Amino acid sequence: MITKIIGKLDSWEDADLGGNDFMTLDEGSNLVRVVTSPYQFYVVWTVDASGQKRKVRSAVKGCPLVQRGEKAQARWYLGVLDRKKEGKPSILEIGPQIFKQILGLSKMDVWGDPKEFDIDIKRQPKGSQPLYIVSPIPHKALSADETGAITEFEGRVDFVKMTEPPTPEQVREMVGLPAEEAVSSASVSSDFGSLDTATGDDDVNFDDDF
Repeated sequence: MITKIIGKLDSWEDADLGGNDFMTLDEGSNLVRVVTSPYQFYVVWTVDASGQKRKVRSAVKGCPLVQRGEKAQARWYLGVLDRKKEGKPSILEIGPQIFKQILGLSKMDVWGDPKEFDIDIKRQPKGSQPLYIVSPIPHKALSADETGAITEFEGRVDFVKMTEPPTPEQVREMVGLPAEEAVSSASVSSDFGSLDTATGDDDVNFDDDF
């Protein structure tokens, strides 16, 4: 658990320089403890009006990107303890490749609830298939400090609000689409059926892959 220091610092290295709650999966080992249920939302990898590649949250109902034939893919936020940062509570975004491996562990009697043991999410070199390999670490109880940090984290991070979809108008604004044209209700229903939740071996890190 990271201690907040008030007053004189013993070292320049002790300074709190801020940062956000999101965890990045680096190449190699990424040891974490899952501490929340998964929170699901949908994204579309697209190209905006300026030609820039973007990952955009889908509006789901009436999403203009899905209506024009692009696929929305399920993704999830997890609350985790980041072992690389002294067990700092963090938000981790994962795709189907990682999710399916954690789900598989949860169905095994020897492992069960993912919140009861650490997992190592190993990121392979770019272009590898699979890109991520999830390995369980033997069960170990959380410390009192870790439990306290999780309680504080859950009290200030609103995953429900974070996963609320944008409106179709907000999606249009984000990617620079023109004003909405009339679309039949049948088209909306059909397009929603194209949401891509079954595949997903392409867990894309949008910073370096498309």
